[in-house]
Amino acid sequence: MPGMPDQRSAVRPADRWRDLLQRSAVPQEIIDASPEPDATLEPERFRWNPEEDARQPVRPSRRRALEALPQGGTVLDVGVGGGASSLGLVPKPGLIVGVDPLPGMLASFQASAAEAGVACEAVLGTWPEAVERVEPVDVAVCHHAIYRVEELEDFLAAMTATARRRVVVEISDRSPLAALDPLWKALYGIERPVWSVADEAEAVLHAMGVGVEREDMVLPPRAPEVTPDYVTFCRRRLYAGPERDPEIEAFLRAREPQEHKVVALFWPGMA
Repeated sequence: MPGMPDQRSAVRPADRWRDLLQRSAVPQEIIDASPEPDATLEPERFRWNPEEDARQPVRPSRRRALEALPQGGTVLDVGVGGGASSLGLVPKPGLIVGVDPLPGMLASFQASAAEAGVACEAVLGTWPEAVERVEPVDVAVCHHAIYRVEELEDFLAAMTATARRRVVVEISDRSPLAALDPLWKALYGIERPVWSVADEAEAVLHAMGVGVEREDMVLPPRAPEVTPDYVTFCRRRLYAGPERDPEIEAFLRAREPQEHKVVALFWPGMA
């Protein structure tokens, strides 16, 4: 009828998230032609460093997790990596359960937990498939591990169902690798979509009706030291070969440091 809105044009936030993620995905032919190993197989880069952690400003995600965590309580860390997101809560937790699909990451997490003097459990698997092997916890956290999660509603719903008190997700406003977008254009002629990961994730949570709250923090500009290891790190995420190192290094050296916004999304658990 004239004047009536077209309901078919309404897009569910979870569907929009999935579409944006698919549009941001690396074409399979580029992955297949890559001469470099899988970019995720670098657990040594994600090992928790308590000294470095102590020098950083306390982020909203940590404050929000700590205020909801009882002394000696339990924490679930989804996409635990080296454990920085949950080990930074020590000494308050009595047990940290880390879930990760990479054995090397879990080994790094377990070693750091032992050094920090906190009990831990390592669960090998992806989330939310691993939820059946995890008991309810007081607080569930997930830092920078949703950037490739297509079915975000299922992922977040499983966290909500596992946490008794609170779920805390930390993400960047944009993908952490968005700074490399000009190189995708230079190397492959690919225009990467520009979108706010944080805004889209928040929209998904609002649509789920979980009562999400948000707190942003802008970190000061900080340019990583352009070492050969860092050039290799970026090259692997660009699926390029060593012959492109000079081009990648020149880009990294010419790049102006930019502010980095991190966002904490937090809401009550339902376990």
